[in-house]
Amino acid sequence: MQSLIDYKNIKKIGLVARPNTDLSKEISYLSKLFAKRGIELVSTVEQEELLEKKEFDLLFKECDFIISLGGDGTLISLCRKACEYDKAILGINAGNLGFLTDFTAFDADEFFDDFFNGNFRIDKPYLLDIYLEDKQGNNIIKSAFNDVIFSKSNHQSMAHIEVLRNDKIFNEYYGDGLIISTPAGSTAYNLSANGPIVYTLAEVFILTPICSHSLTQRPIVLPRGFEMTLNAKDCVFCIDGQEYYNVNDYKSIKINLSTKTVSIIHPKKRDYFQILKEKLNWGH
Repeated sequence: MQSLIDYKNIKKIGLVARPNTDLSKEISYLSKLFAKRGIELVSTVEQEELLEKKEFDLLFKECDFIISLGGDGTLISLCRKACEYDKAILGINAGNLGFLTDFTAFDADEFFDDFFNGNFRIDKPYLLDIYLEDKQGNNIIKSAFNDVIFSKSNHQSMAHIEVLRNDKIFNEYYGDGLIISTPAGSTAYNLSANGPIVYTLAEVFILTPICSHSLTQRPIVLPRGFEMTLNAKDCVFCIDGQEYYNVNDYKSIKINLSTKTVSIIHPKKRDYFQILKEKLNWGH
C-alpha cells in the first residue's frame, strides 16, 4: 500500500484548507514542521470555483500527497477530486466531527515521525459512480464519496422513487426520499436514517429509505455489480451534500459501486472500531 507514496523522498506536500476559517496558525505550524525536513508545503483554500482551475490541477500533479485541513466535508470534497490523480489524501482535523480525520495539526509531530519511517497505512474506500443522461442526450459521470440522496422537491408531496435492475422494478420507495450510500458514508446521513454501519473497505453499497410510508421498507446492502436505474418525478438529488440536481432534467440516472477508490493516509495504529466506540459513545 505504501508504494503509492515514496515517503523517503518527499519534496512537496499540498494542503487544502477549509474555507471561511482562519487556519493560519495550523498552516504555519505544519509548514515549520516540514521545513525542518526540507519539504515545501504548498497551501490553498478549498473553494468551489477552484475545482476547475489550473492551480488546483497543479497542486495534485506537483505534490507527493495532499493534506486536507478541516472537517470531514473538506476531506470528502478533496477525495472526489483526488481519485482523478491517483494521489493520496491525509485528513488533519480542524472541524468538529472527524470520523475521517485522525488528529489536529498541533498533534501531527508524532504521526509524521512515524510517517517518514514508513509507519502508516493507506485505506482505499470505494466511491459510487453516477451516470447521468440529460434531455439532450449528453452523458455525464459523477462520483460520490459518501452518498447520493434523493428527496422530494415539494414539501407538501411524497417522493415516489422506482429502483430498477435489468429493466425490472427492484423496489419502489414512497416517503421523504432515498439514500444511496457507500460504506464510508454509512456513518453519515445513512446512520441518522437508521441505516446500517458498514465497514469502510467493504465492496458493497446501501439503500436506505428516508421516513418511508411503509413500515416494511428497510435498508438493504447490495454488492458490486448491482447497477441500478432510478426513476422519480419532482425530486431532487444531492451528491455528497455538495452538488444538487433536479431529477426532471435527466432522461436516465444510473448508480452503482465504482471500481474507483480514493487513497486515504492513516496512522498505522488507527482502529476503525475504536473510533466508532468513541464517536457513537458505545458501551455507555
